Amino acid sequence: MRPMRCLIRIINPYRKAMSGYLKTAFRKGLPGLFLALVVAGSAQAQEVFPAPDVPLTIRAARVQGTVHLDGDLSETDWQRVAPARGFRQTEPQQGNPATFDTEVRILYDDKNLYIGAICYDTTGTPGVRVPDLRRDFNYFQNDLFGISLDPFRDGRNAVVFQTNPYGGQRDIQVIDGIIYNRDWDAVWDVRTTVTDRGWVVEMAIPWFTLRYPEATADMQWGINFVRNIRRHNEITGWSLWPRVYSPYRMDYAGVLEGIEPPPPSTNLRVQPYLVMRNDRTGARDDLFDGVEPEVGGDLKWSVTPSTVLDLTVNTDFAQVDADRQVINLSRFSVFFPEKRAFFLENANLFHAGSSEAAIPFFSRRIGLDNAGQPIPIDGGLRLISRTPQRTFGGLVVRQRGDNRTPTSHVAVGRFIQNVGSTNRIGALATVRHDEGLASAPSVLNVVGTVDGHFRFTQTLALQWMASGSLTQHEDGDGFSTYAWLGNNTNWGYLGHIQALVSENYNPGVGFVARRNLIVTSPAGNVDLRPDWKPRFVRRFGPGFVSYIYHRLSDRQFQEASLSLTPLNVAFQNGAEISFGIEPNWQELEPEDVAFFRPLGIELAPGNYHYLRYNAEVQSDLSRKYSGTLELTVGDFFNGTLTNLELSARLAPSPRMALSAAYEYNRAKGLGINGEDEVSHLFGPELRLALDPRLQFNAFYQYNTVAEQANWNVRFSYEFRPLSYLYLVFNDARYFVNDTTRRTDPERFSTQQQAIVKVTYLRQL
Repeated sequence: MRPMRCLIRIINPYRKAMSGYLKTAFRKGLPGLFLALVVAGSAQAQEVFPAPDVPLTIRAARVQGTVHLDGDLSETDWQRVAPARGFRQTEPQQGNPATFDTEVRILYDDKNLYIGAICYDTTGTPGVRVPDLRRDFNYFQNDLFGISLDPFRDGRNAVVFQTNPYGGQRDIQVIDGIIYNRDWDAVWDVRTTVTDRGWVVEMAIPWFTLRYPEATADMQWGINFVRNIRRHNEITGWSLWPRVYSPYRMDYAGVLEGIEPPPPSTNLRVQPYLVMRNDRTGARDDLFDGVEPEVGGDLKWSVTPSTVLDLTVNTDFAQVDADRQVINLSRFSVFFPEKRAFFLENANLFHAGSSEAAIPFFSRRIGLDNAGQPIPIDGGLRLISRTPQRTFGGLVVRQRGDNRTPTSHVAVGRFIQNVGSTNRIGALATVRHDEGLASAPSVLNVVGTVDGHFRFTQTLALQWMASGSLTQHEDGDGFSTYAWLGNNTNWGYLGHIQALVSENYNPGVGFVARRNLIVTSPAGNVDLRPDWKPRFVRRFGPGFVSYIYHRLSDRQFQEASLSLTPLNVAFQNGAEISFGIEPNWQELEPEDVAFFRPLGIELAPGNYHYLRYNAEVQSDLSRKYSGTLELTVGDFFNGTLTNLELSARLAPSPRMALSAAYEYNRAKGLGINGEDEVSHLFGPELRLALDPRLQFNAFYQYNTVAEQANWNVRFSYEFRPLSYLYLVFNDARYFVNDTTRRTDPERFSTQQQAIVKVTYLRQL
């Protein structure tokens, strides 16, 4: 009976606090929502069909002449290959023929795998939708053609290469069809042309970019193709997959035959760099650090077809985009994503847990301080070995120290064992050793984690994690658990998250949203497409998501929110509108108000119940002029809070895009003293591009809460695949103090940086 008593203790405070709101919600709203789930499920559940027993097949041919990568498929080699065609819709009308078909042909030689595609479209250039030319462009806002490859044909993992009509590049690593690494950058090339009958794609993927087994006479790879016809907001594919899934579910893929890749050879890639850096810190020109030339580089060695070793020396990330500032109005730590290339590759392999609770390994804890400022990395090593049955991974990094920051050594180990065709279990271990300083002893932190993913049916899956930490000389002996159970179908989603984070859980190279916490989060939504809907409407998507938090040490209620969205309408062109209500319950204790001060306002301990309303409008983001608006109003603790978020983009040409984002917060009668406070967060951005390889980006952001203004200006020229020239300018300004701000508003505490960096990739 102990588990039942524990569950009652967790639920009871929440039940008492929320009884009034929940009675109304359950009486008026939720029965209809769940009835819709049941009705839609019975009507459409059959649309999530199983993978085909006999997959589609495409055959590649060896190049007889020479392939010129120019976006023109008129060469004889292309013409003699039988194409794959007959694409069908996954969105909006699953199974229907594509509005415009696509033809795909595949060639190969001893150096490359070539993919040629003709994306038919009778409108030609006027029908193309490409907002900008950045790498890793948005999947849903562009016309797109892509290929997914599963060289080991295990039906679980894929490498993805995608492009748009202007030759932009997007590449992804995928595990189990649901874990994506969209920041992976591979060596490959593409050229495109737009004609009056559509647009043409010509890709060249070097064999050394791909990992594959020893070639055999009857070698087969898993393969699939996807195309977005964005003007119609239509997603089509060759070997059809259910609408609720992505084209990266390789159990639905077809088969590539006829290829004879070269046998593995010495696959060694070196990428040295030279950087010249000019730093200045202080108020105005008070301190000038001078020019600091640096050299370093990376090395990648394919030891075997399934094992890759990466080395990095004097690692530099000067070209990385700066973090975007946020105004945090919650009691949780802000999660900033990783952007550095060395840590992004194979990042999904080392992932476990969730940013909603805890992540045992989060690479931003290496080489960055708590403010996001870089700490030098002397070097690192990563070894990955992947087979259809299991995967091993290891990472070792040395972080340089100084008189204020200790030298740190980090080691990470990862093991994943596939179980059956759809399940896996894994283990993750991290070790961090911070050397001692004169003012502090050395610290050793060890974290052990086990996790897994189980797919019980085509739609029902479970992800789970259990982790424990041990820390020498500190209170860091704790644990964290996480579990997600979800049923994701064409008719909608229903799922539940349960997580625990103990008070002393301390992943030395991980992320914790908040400690001493129990997270309970059920959620659901419906994808309704009735026959009676207007033609300009694609679907209705009512739903809910709830977050309930208790303190783990004594099971006391902390806070909860129930976000109900009775109205969500998605239009045929991709625009959306929604309206929601969100009751909130907060229990603040003295230790909470010591660190939680929204907009800098001190709150009184106590219990708070309040209701907020939310409305969102989003236009068609693929058009030349687009925008979003989100307005949230209502009570906030003992006062009121109005939150307005706006974004707009003007992109008259893919080569030029001007965008801006603005957040406005206005609190009234908030806190112990009933204060009124207004905050602004403003961020314009300009992107210019001659083509996908020559780009200029300037971003400015001003935050009135942090009293900080940032510039990040970057020019990049990719003069050969993954070889770059960068010119970067960073400027961060902080008001020195209130007196200085009043007497001399132009005088700031300043950090400025000018960088010239050249990287050169050489394949040996």
